[in-house]
Amino acid sequence: MIELLRSEGAAGGLRAGLLLLVVLGVVGTALALAFDRHWQSPLQMLPWIVLGAISVVWVALVARQTRATIWLARGVAVLAIVVAAVGVWQHTDANYNADTAPSNRAADSGDEEPAADDPSLMDAMTGVVGDAPVPAAMAIVPVGLALALATIGFGGAGRSLEG
Repeated sequence: MIELLRSEGAAGGLRAGLLLLVVLGVVGTALALAFDRHWQSPLQMLPWIVLGAISVVWVALVARQTRATIWLARGVAVLAIVVAAVGVWQHTDANYNADTAPSNRAADSGDEEPAADDPSLMDAMTGVVGDAPVPAAMAIVPVGLALALATIGFGGAGRSLEG
């Protein structure tokens, strides 16, 4: 990795920062998942699998920059974003179908209109109803983006890659 950073000047420093963000993002997301005990179903294991894949690809990318590791890193980055989209959908759906009633802001404020029977999609996405945090489902997105951005510039005309 040191050779990778020294040979590219400012671009190497930026790449190092992005790779550091990947590590911090993986650790932070894993801690958040662990605190939420996010392993109760096979679908809840998806982010764990993606974090493992990101970790393996990170090591492969740092150890040896080949066309295969670069494309693999980019593929895993896309996978991370797709899994995050599935997580947002799952969290929103869980909140929307939660057994808890939507907050009755109209009754609390003294307005005459009764609360709706079903929560709105916005209530489900913002966490007014349910207890599945939608923003937490997007935690893997910046990790995937940082991983993908760290591969930019590899394989250019000025740099020959192995394999």
